[in-house]
Amino acid sequence: MDIVDARVERILNAAGDAPSVLNTQPWRVATSDRTVTLRADPSRQLRHSDPQGREMLISCGAFLFNARVAARRESLTAVVTVLPDPEDDLLVAQITLEPGDDPGDDELELSVAIEHRTTSRVPFEDRPLPADVLVAIQRAAYAEGASMRTIQPSDPSRPEVLALVRRAEAVAAEDMAARDEEAAWTATWPGRDDGIPEHLLGRAPTNPDAPVRRFNASRGREPFERHSTLAVLTTPGDSPRDWVAAGQALEHALLVATTHFVHASFATTVLENPTTRHDLRQALSLHAYPQMLMRLGTSPQAEHTPRRTRPRHDAVRPWTPWRSRPTA
Repeated sequence: MDIVDARVERILNAAGDAPSVLNTQPWRVATSDRTVTLRADPSRQLRHSDPQGREMLISCGAFLFNARVAARRESLTAVVTVLPDPEDDLLVAQITLEPGDDPGDDELELSVAIEHRTTSRVPFEDRPLPADVLVAIQRAAYAEGASMRTIQPSDPSRPEVLALVRRAEAVAAEDMAARDEEAAWTATWPGRDDGIPEHLLGRAPTNPDAPVRRFNASRGREPFERHSTLAVLTTPGDSPRDWVAAGQALEHALLVATTHFVHASFATTVLENPTTRHDLRQALSLHAYPQMLMRLGTSPQAEHTPRRTRPRHDAVRPWTPWRSRPTA
């Protein structure tokens, strides 16, 4: 394997550390010459809770952002074309890797954060984030074309938002198909390299207003914090292109959060239900579209969920080093 092949391999492995809904890792790639083609993998889509593929494309957007960051660590620049073919709804992006300058300190810090970012499903410290940290996280989302609306403990809309989270969870708990789908991605067996192992689901909250996704309570219960920062990631539109942008914004925000030792967990069910997603938008008087609801705070470092050793490849052809390509 030559040096260029090794770089691409490292980039794709780092990209595969991106967060994804229920750790489905719903992406596949093909490499040819200097181009990486990223597609969504429909075999990993949550057909019941995500029939439009919104969360699938958000997950792919997070993969895409990691690839951009990892490319800079290799002194390469990722030139990205998002959804270049509107007739191919599984085509997420094409990435052309070009020689670039050496990475700056901020770029290196983000690339290191990829290795340390984890989702935390345990109680956080019972306090909001410091203002300067929150501003840095919001700026990261804004840099990718999204916005982040915070819901602090003193926000008048917070009780209504928490009520919507509980309502969506209650509806999902009564939906056998939703329960079966969740169970399929939270089952554990030796060697499994996707899904969320049961021991990483965390315990169920004793307080009913805890803004966490409720999995089964078989591991017991514990009190969760009441004063952590909640945040809603929004995009101006609600098209597949917006969903990919939301994924890039989400991962950029999460990596910046990681550099400040801040973790996130997600309450996705409220946005998987069309009614409660609409009601959440109304409760917060949003003109944009909510794509992710999360809680942000500090907690012990969580264990990483399992990862496939490399993204699934549709086809891989030999990589041609730039130095051996014919010049114009």
